Amino acid sequence: MRKIKQLEEQTHQLQKQVATHKQEEEALLNEMEVTGQAFEDMQEQNSRLLQQLREKDDANFKLMTERIKSNQLHKLAREEKDTLREQVQALSLQIEAMHTAIRKLEEKERFLQTVLTNAEKELHLRNQAMDLNKRKAIESAQSAADLKLHLEKYHAQMKEAQQVVAEKTSSLEAEAYKTKRLQEEIAQLRRKTERMKKIEQAGTLDEVMLEEIREYKETLTCPSCKVKRKDAVLTKCFHVFCWDCLRTRYETRQRKCPKCNAAFGANDYHRLYLGS
Repeated sequence: MRKIKQLEEQTHQLQKQVATHKQEEEALLNEMEVTGQAFEDMQEQNSRLLQQLREKDDANFKLMTERIKSNQLHKLAREEKDTLREQVQALSLQIEAMHTAIRKLEEKERFLQTVLTNAEKELHLRNQAMDLNKRKAIESAQSAADLKLHLEKYHAQMKEAQQVVAEKTSSLEAEAYKTKRLQEEIAQLRRKTERMKKIEQAGTLDEVMLEEIREYKETLTCPSCKVKRKDAVLTKCFHVFCWDCLRTRYETRQRKCPKCNAAFGANDYHRLYLGS
């Protein structure tokens, strides 16, 4: 758009120059008309002076032939003749100067006409360039608008797809959590079944009690380190571990449940107090 504005300003300047050249041309034409009129007047005056000179010559000839008038009149006539000759010479010089001025004016007119023609050509070319740039700017604006519409459409489609993916992911996570819990319940039932079988196969009650105590201790022991007692719970999935294991995983950026792999944050694990 800035280039179009520059072209418009240059076009305006060229139009002003064209108007100025036209004004100068009109002034030169007026000056030539005035000069031509003066030239015609001088030619008429020269003709009259030549006629007067011829008449004076005739008069002098008559005076000389007739010898009626005195020498003083003859001298005055000669002086007047000389004066008229000088005037004729002066008029001839003026006429020559006017011819020179007319030639210069004609040359200047031709030069201004050439400048005017070149300026009009340049103005035409600049107008064509400005029209081309305007068309390109309109086409670019239309392309930008079309691209913006396509981009908005793609953004909307991407947003819908992201929403669908998020919903599917949430649903899959929920199903995975349910599956994990079922697997844990099945494992617990299997352990109970195994314990019942051992109780049935045990020879004495002491062996049965010792096996149950061992299983209870295993249940109360942290499944991650298998050393410390369970004293912390993850509120995301409610799996229980020792506090040190959960804190170590959080600090080392292993922030997922060791059992179900559910992600947790700083506020998702808490102390769990087991006691009478």
